[in-house]
Amino acid sequence: MIGLPLCRWQLTDRDIGWFHLVGEKYIQSVTGYGAFPLMIPAFGDDLDMDTVLNSVSGIMFGGSLSNVHPSFYGDEHPGLGLADKPRDATVLRLMRACIDRGIPFLGICRGVQELNVLHGGTLHREVHNVDGRLDHREVKDVPDDVAYGPIHTVKLTEGGLLQRIIGASEMKVNSLHGQGIDRLGEGLQVEAVCEDGQIEAVSVKGAKAFAMGVQWHPEYRYWENAQYNALLGAFHEAARAYQAKKSERRKEAVAMA
Repeated sequence: MIGLPLCRWQLTDRDIGWFHLVGEKYIQSVTGYGAFPLMIPAFGDDLDMDTVLNSVSGIMFGGSLSNVHPSFYGDEHPGLGLADKPRDATVLRLMRACIDRGIPFLGICRGVQELNVLHGGTLHREVHNVDGRLDHREVKDVPDDVAYGPIHTVKLTEGGLLQRIIGASEMKVNSLHGQGIDRLGEGLQVEAVCEDGQIEAVSVKGAKAFAMGVQWHPEYRYWENAQYNALLGAFHEAARAYQAKKSERRKEAVAMA
């Protein structure tokens, strides 16, 4: 069972017009590997953490149309674009708990930014306005295969976890983000850097289990891209290993009872 944290958006002007949402492609990248998606509502401090964490074998922190609110990384800026503070509060709690418990997780797009903020890092709110950076934003009014197609190269850190998974020194990835990592959070290892210097993937140093975030979208038609498939497969393999250990502990507890 793989947890999928939901976004909380108000889609109508009614008081009851709030919706909890997740992109279907994230669901497909869970079910496609034989796992079941557990939807995690954006309840913030009211989330029953033990129920969630005792149920899952891993968590995928997917992308979103919203941006992490600057208040979560100590900035008084009002933020740009759609905000989702309930998701911010929920995900930051969940990520910390995953790291503490050794539950495997993968952050995608917004997810890698959340991981950086959790570790005290900051974000560029407009990567395209940073000197020397490419325009990483989604290309509008084009077919999905063009918008989500490989658009730039990232160099993988020599000897890093991602390089070991991919088995190459670089890879071509898609790019659909306006914000990105600025100051790297303490305790994070850079796993990939774009050709323009933008950090594109990080992992948690000394993590008990798989704990990584990437700025691109490996969930998009992963079955047609061997490198995306390898990344998602490594996450699911870690989740299966965690589930096997959890099941074994339960058996031992029953035997001792």
